[in-house]
Amino acid sequence: MASQVSPGVVIRERDLSTGVITGVSALKAAIASTFTKGPVGKIVNIGSERDLIDTFGAPAEANAADWLVASEFLRYGGQLAVIRAATGVLNATKDGSAVLIGSKEDYEAGAGASEAFAARDAGSAGNNLRVVIVDKVADSKMVKAGHNLSVGDTLDDGSTSDHEVTVVIDANTVGIKHGAAGAVSGNSFTQSAFTNSDWNALPIGSTGLTYKNIGPRPGTSAYASERYLSGDEVHVAVVDESTNTIVERLTYLSKLSDAKSPEGASTYFKDYVNEFSQFIYAAALGASQYTPVGEAPGGTAASYGATAAAPLSLAYLLSTAGGALSGGTDDYAYTAGEIQTAYALFQDTEETEIDFVLMGGSMGSEADTLSKAGAVAAVANARKDCIAFVSPFNGNQVATSGNVALTPTQQLENTIDYFSSIGSSSYVVKDSGIKYVYDRFNDKYRYIGCNGDVAGLCVSTSSISDDWISPAGTNRGGLQNVVKLAFNPNKAARDDLYTAAINPIVAFPGSGPVLFGDKTALASPSAFDRINVRRLFLNIEKRARGLAEGVLFEQNDEITRSGFNAALSGYLSEVQARRGVIDYLVICDDTNNTGEVIDRNEFVAEVFVKPTRSINYVTVTVTATKSGVSFSEVVGR
Repeated sequence: MASQVSPGVVIRERDLSTGVITGVSALKAAIASTFTKGPVGKIVNIGSERDLIDTFGAPAEANAADWLVASEFLRYGGQLAVIRAATGVLNATKDGSAVLIGSKEDYEAGAGASEAFAARDAGSAGNNLRVVIVDKVADSKMVKAGHNLSVGDTLDDGSTSDHEVTVVIDANTVGIKHGAAGAVSGNSFTQSAFTNSDWNALPIGSTGLTYKNIGPRPGTSAYASERYLSGDEVHVAVVDESTNTIVERLTYLSKLSDAKSPEGASTYFKDYVNEFSQFIYAAALGASQYTPVGEAPGGTAASYGATAAAPLSLAYLLSTAGGALSGGTDDYAYTAGEIQTAYALFQDTEETEIDFVLMGGSMGSEADTLSKAGAVAAVANARKDCIAFVSPFNGNQVATSGNVALTPTQQLENTIDYFSSIGSSSYVVKDSGIKYVYDRFNDKYRYIGCNGDVAGLCVSTSSISDDWISPAGTNRGGLQNVVKLAFNPNKAARDDLYTAAINPIVAFPGSGPVLFGDKTALASPSAFDRINVRRLFLNIEKRARGLAEGVLFEQNDEITRSGFNAALSGYLSEVQARRGVIDYLVICDDTNNTGEVIDRNEFVAEVFVKPTRSINYVTVTVTATKSGVSFSEVVGR
């Protein structure tokens, strides 16, 4: 106990069922995989398949196996902590110089800060997006001698040099400059030549949409009006050019960096986009987004020098075309190293609370799949507060080439050989199942591992009974959404699987597939070689940890110790009443909190538990007796 350096709580286990001492919850599982969108390398909590689709997209061909395992787990009522594992993905940007912006936190830390606009999600889907920014005068044109001149264009009038045509808005007056400098000119290009096109008809690129589809023409915000300014409002829209639809409208925002809503929230368009847009980031907006006239958007109200006597219109015009994004890149083919890095993010017990870790689907090879299973097991073994669920490699049971079906014997041998590389651990559960399911998103059938289902059975068992009840058998172990099993082991095969601590998944005649075992991957006989006992202890340990955290920095005296003892004993009494333990004992008094222990600023509690066991083997003997013989004579009592 003295190994602790900073204040904290350590939970230890003592297994007196074998005499071996080992180290040391809505239920939530963890999974890492590639996805079509969503944050990269960040833990995101998911509560439903709908959430999974909205956050990480529907399954693509390359990630369907993992995606479907996650979805299958959610069927049973659990929640998911999800990491998008990818290093090769890039966010599309306005100029096509794609960058990786893994999350909003990464963006705020400087990723993509040199980009005018970038897709919020990394991947090729961002290449379909176009950003459109319009303000009050974004549709203004100069008309002269049959020429339609946008603000900032040049006109060759036959003289020795071209003249820059620039709209100047000063105290609500429009005029013309020519050349690089000079006051408002009195040349033939007069204020009357400044006209407004029809807002409703102005096109957005070649999408077939117009400004009317974004919203009414922007005007002046209340914030600007109160400060004797005008024309500060701006609309930002995001168009999906693959469907020519506006997927997002952020309207009636402001060019003023200090603009506020009546509630006090920022309405500066750049800040608002970065806070609320679901599709884009806005960063280094420069000359390609603004027509350079007067003072730039982003200044404060005071910086425009407005006075009550001369209301000032904000001169900078925003680009009418906006910008198509490009350069976004997908990366579904993650390596074993990438998936190990992703799963390692789950190892911090203070970062996220999880109960299960899911392997997901198979990778391209058995070696890579084993590496993935090892990464999953490593999380549970390191945390010691959750259980990892792993399934066979698809090729162990389904022919990957030649279209020649594997025999049951081959399937059995392959499965046992595959799992032989998974080390002994009570924090790992192995299953034999690969099921055939319909992928409605891609309109095809697929084989996927059953590790999401087995973890899901633990969730559903807890919801209808308790953590310490076995999730196996016909009463609670029925798998959902199974067309067929790739391998349906017979009794002899189940014997071999169970000897290897692999839980068979079996489809019995007349019933659906059932989890028909509740072993952990612990190789030696122990109370902890059963799922229900492992989950019982995890449950007790989490409760004990919560109570122990409550005594940190309290006085180590009789009052604190007796309070802890009473609270934990009360909980264990409830567990006992709910058939979790046969008996228990909590010791937290001056016998284990001696003066020496107290002087080291330590607090010690010992908990002894006799767990209830699940029934794995049933023997029923039916005996025929002679009519004249009493049963007491036969049974001896």
